[in-house]
Amino acid sequence: MTEESSTATSDGESRTTVLSPGIVESRNQTNRTQISAEIKDFLAGTTNGGWGILALMKSEFRTFFTIWMFITRLPSPSWVDLHPGYLMMGMSYFPIAGSVLGLMYAVVFDFVNVSLDLPSSIAASFLVSMGLYMTGCFHEDGLADSADGLGGGWSKSQILKIMTDSRVGTFGCAALGMFLLIKVQLLGALGASHWQLYDCSGAGPAIIVSQTIARLSAPYLIRTRDYIAEVGPKSPFYIFMVEAKYLVSWGRLVIATSFSLALACVMYGPIVSTVLITVVLLVAHLMGNKGDYLLGGVMGDFLGSTICVCEIAALTFISARSGIIATYLSICDEFDGEGFQLSNVYQNSSIRATFHFVLLSLALKGWLTFVGPPDMYDREENKEDKDTTSDSKDKDN
Repeated sequence: MTEESSTATSDGESRTTVLSPGIVESRNQTNRTQISAEIKDFLAGTTNGGWGILALMKSEFRTFFTIWMFITRLPSPSWVDLHPGYLMMGMSYFPIAGSVLGLMYAVVFDFVNVSLDLPSSIAASFLVSMGLYMTGCFHEDGLADSADGLGGGWSKSQILKIMTDSRVGTFGCAALGMFLLIKVQLLGALGASHWQLYDCSGAGPAIIVSQTIARLSAPYLIRTRDYIAEVGPKSPFYIFMVEAKYLVSWGRLVIATSFSLALACVMYGPIVSTVLITVVLLVAHLMGNKGDYLLGGVMGDFLGSTICVCEIAALTFISARSGIIATYLSICDEFDGEGFQLSNVYQNSSIRATFHFVLLSLALKGWLTFVGPPDMYDREENKEDKDTTSDSKDKDN
């Protein structure tokens, strides 16, 4: 009996998209040596045995256009195919591809906003619609699947099962709707584009920068986290990526980060761009921690959802940077004066709102820590114990 046929349930429903507890860990361990050999062979053959400048350039061109083919609906040269090895090496080109897409979106925004004299919110709706079409809702699909899995799954195996289901549930619809709504509102609030070296403003520059640095989260997470082997129809493609960190090298991650920082610096200056990159990497790191806890690593859909979250984080910071600076200066003035007094907090609306937000965050964190549900892996063990008990009872009957 083949492995695939042994996964069929008694009612005839295929379980090729269902991960049982522990299958990811065991699969990664048993295939680790084999996959490492595959990656070594791949790296040895990327330049067809030659290390001249032309061979390296051709390899890098193929790597970039593999990524371009992967995240957009626009065609690539005919000699480029969707090889998983070039795909993983090309993760370092994610920010560059995002810059090209962002530039096209900015052109559409300026045309609708300036040439057609329509409101910024309408122009934002047009550029977002264009983005959904050009990328085939690629990252948005990952956001919806991840929201369904993380929102509806109680255990690790349930989360993975839901995420590999092609149907979209309530959590996915809500997350996708709120993502698009917030994105359009933020771009609309930024207003008309103003292009000036180191001091840009408006929606056009913001969309270019956010599209670039949000995609920096993908190579960062792949380099720093384990990649989960997916099962189902796509498993032969994704099994190659389990040890993807050997293809997404630290050098490639540094190049991707440097490009993102340089582009942001040209738009907003060194200080704002440094803080912006830090915010995005911090959000990506926290998302990676969540992926480690809930999934045991990261996978394609989770990377897509992280890109969406980082994009919103970047647009929020760009939109609110003046308010953030004003609140920071108010807090500094408060502490530099006669000393911190709680009564003075309520005389400053920005400090008061920040104080309330911090209190709420601490209260929620404490509640979740001391009153929250069992640990994810305790739930998994409890589920296995219940399944074992249920099977024993069925046998006895």
